[in-house]
Amino acid sequence: MFAVLRRVHRSRGTDPHAGAVAVEFALVLPVLLMLVFGIIDFGRAYNAKISLTQAAREGARARALGADTAATASRVQLAAGMVSGSVVVDAGSPCPAVPAATDVATVKVTYAFTYITPIGALVGFVAGPITLSGKGVMRCLG
Repeated sequence: MFAVLRRVHRSRGTDPHAGAVAVEFALVLPVLLMLVFGIIDFGRAYNAKISLTQAAREGARARALGADTAATASRVQLAAGMVSGSVVVDAGSPCPAVPAATDVATVKVTYAFTYITPIGALVGFVAGPITLSGKGVMRCLG
């Protein structure tokens, strides 16, 4: 009789360990989601950093060739691409009319990075907002 009950119990599919999978999944899912969200936001921040560095280099080139502050800022905004909306440009001092071999044009660019995933709320409590920057230096009339 007990053998018949065991077979019936098994045939219904009621395994006493069936709920363990759901519990393990509930424990692992938040960690996996945070990892995926972190990868997404890190990739966006790294891409923005590369864009800022390239934009600062373009601005330094324009400044070294004699562009004024407005033209330099416009060149940086154009080169910044996806981050151009809130880029702050510090064009530095202009190159002298007759530059020495050591005179350089320096452009600094900053950008307040915003998160698009929920990980930003957690990072905001710990580290606050992230400000990315790029710097370009080029020899005057070079």
